[in-house]
Amino acid sequence: MNSPIVTDQPPSTGDGGAALLSWLQRMRAAGTVTYSEQTGAVNVFGYAEAVRALSDPASFSSQLGHAGTGADPDVERFMSGNPLGADPPRHGKLRRLVSQAFTPRVVAEYEPRIAAIATALLDSVADKDEFDYVTELAYPLPVTVIAELLGIPASDQEMFRTWNEAMLSATYESPFDGQGTDVNIPEAVTKAMRELCEYVLGHVRSRRAHPRDDLITGLAMATVDGESLTDDEVVGFAAGMLLGGHMSTTMMLGNTVACLLEHPDDLAAVRADRSLLPAAVEEVLRFRSPTTLAARMVKKPTQLGGVDLPAGRLAVIWTLSGNHDERQFERPDVFDIRRSPNAHLTFGHGTHFCVGTQLARLEAKVSLGLLLDRYPEFAATAAPSYYNRFELCGVKQLPLSVSATARRPQ
Repeated sequence: MNSPIVTDQPPSTGDGGAALLSWLQRMRAAGTVTYSEQTGAVNVFGYAEAVRALSDPASFSSQLGHAGTGADPDVERFMSGNPLGADPPRHGKLRRLVSQAFTPRVVAEYEPRIAAIATALLDSVADKDEFDYVTELAYPLPVTVIAELLGIPASDQEMFRTWNEAMLSATYESPFDGQGTDVNIPEAVTKAMRELCEYVLGHVRSRRAHPRDDLITGLAMATVDGESLTDDEVVGFAAGMLLGGHMSTTMMLGNTVACLLEHPDDLAAVRADRSLLPAAVEEVLRFRSPTTLAARMVKKPTQLGGVDLPAGRLAVIWTLSGNHDERQFERPDVFDIRRSPNAHLTFGHGTHFCVGTQLARLEAKVSLGLLLDRYPEFAATAAPSYYNRFELCGVKQLPLSVSATARRPQ
């Protein structure tokens, strides 16, 4: 391979991403496409190179098999049916099963329900001068929305959170530790996956016997290539949406408030002109992306960024690095809520572009607007804490002090 060799290891985003961004900048300077001496994987750091890899499933496959997961049956069951792990044409067929739940019309019609949920959550802390923003709003709003779409009780969200925390807080032996391309997944994580899958399976079996008007029923009754999805495929599909679909939005909401608090002039501008809010959210998605990378398998010999890639290599596509690529974005390390255009890669690119993007953006616009309406002033009482990972960057806790005069609207 005619590429620079990377021997460094990525830091976590426990500091909010500063160390990882510094590392990514050094890596881009070494080469937009590099080879990892520890793992044999290919690292893609450039924006244009990331777009090419994400747009070419014939060369860069999403079907990773056991790479990165090991052979644990609970992990494989959790991954089964997930469109993120499928290539065309099956990916397109799986995606169409859920796309009807996320059409622009359906999403727009859900706005009053999002507003009602967010208002109720804010009402529940109306008598408090301090509360944790993630606990009280950023977490329960997305999980309630996705649970209602799937048709499972939002009242079980504490169980979902327990499973999420087990997966997000565990220490992994990652593909960057020099031990190969498989992740050694802790027992606590596989246990959480197993319990989540068993929980969802109960709902799948119930819908097969007693259909309802919800997404799990739609999946349970759907066919792909003339065949019904297996229970494991429906479970994997629904579990992936339940966890991935709401945690990414939770982190987006937390990161947005954290970034605005770090940039008070921008917070004041958004408060004065709510039309700036959608662009501010997009800049947060670029600047402090909830997810930092995407994984692909090189399917056939190809060239990327002037580097010859043999088949069988794991390609780690650093979308956060692409979002900060100096060749694509002017002053990429500056937080600019008026940045335009802002074609970030946080929601992916190409066939795997996130199907829930519009819903996530709507939840952000509605809930953050209500937060600003409710509280003429708010400030952090302590620095936000972040998940200690390198593959995602998200606020875990964000304690807020709110204006004592801000109470439930009369």
